[in-house]
Amino acid sequence: MSGYHDTFEWQQFPEGRVRFSGGIRGWDERRYETFAVEIDGDVLYGEIDNLFLPNHNDFNVQVVTFGYGMIEAVGLLNDGSPGPQAQGTFPPAYLRRVQSLIAQLIRAGTHFRNKPGVLVESPCGHFQGKVIFPTGWAVGASASEVTV
Repeated sequence: MSGYHDTFEWQQFPEGRVRFSGGIRGWDERRYETFAVEIDGDVLYGEIDNLFLPNHNDFNVQVVTFGYGMIEAVGLLNDGSPGPQAQGTFPPAYLRRVQSLIAQLIRAGTHFRNKPGVLVESPCGHFQGKVIFPTGWAVGASASEVTV
């Protein structure tokens, strides 16, 4: 059972701290897999999910959204509907730190004895080693990907 705690513990890196925050039930009753980033004392949350390849088995990890001040707000707009507009705007240097932290968290998570849901593999489906940041993952952020 000791390895279980590693799954949701803060992981410290030079840019700050980051952790998997588990699944939450959103306002729409949908499950959101979340993560938390702490930089300079501020904690912000986001959503991660699997992005399946055309074979529908293998996958990468996609950062869906980032920048929520409360975990309960993941998936919400200011008007109550889902989307990234509920998030703040961040300088490019800050977003690069966030991307680095998330990539390092995913890399670390591949070695956890009890992996978070987005990294659980099956006999037919395997993590392909990329973290995808689609356009709009944070307000004004452009698309990129990182191999971990």
